[in-house]
Amino acid sequence: MMAVCFTDRELRRAWENNLQAFQESASKSNAHRLLLFYAVECGLKLALMKREGATCTADCPQLLDIQHDINALLDALKTGRDYNLPKSLSMGFVRINQKRRERKISPGQINQMWRYGGHLHTNSRDSSSFQSDIDIEKALLKICQWLEDNENL
Repeated sequence: MMAVCFTDRELRRAWENNLQAFQESASKSNAHRLLLFYAVECGLKLALMKREGATCTADCPQLLDIQHDINALLDALKTGRDYNLPKSLSMGFVRINQKRRERKISPGQINQMWRYGGHLHTNSRDSSSFQSDIDIEKALLKICQWLEDNENL
């Protein structure tokens, strides 16, 4: 399937508008965090396009494979592991047809979790330092700061 082409200007505007909408909300819900996720995704994609000399997403073929995976974008930009999100997160268990199933997600699925009303769930056995949706929010804000500090936009 052919991806829709977006220009660097459109990604910059999406980065700015999504981040501003997130910041303007006094109390944060996962609906607001979804805007932050998309701001980070647009900012990282814009930084990668800038590095590759691309002015349209179609001119940067890496983006088609990466899709919504924040860690893959960070790796492509060589930010170092300090900014990466955990490789696996848990939404806890759900009962479907009398069977209890654990819902594990990757960093590329955080947007789905928040879009459909899910929440990060941890238990005492989890080794991740990410214990709540707020922890993901803080990590995404750290990436925003990296984007701004390193003049990647």
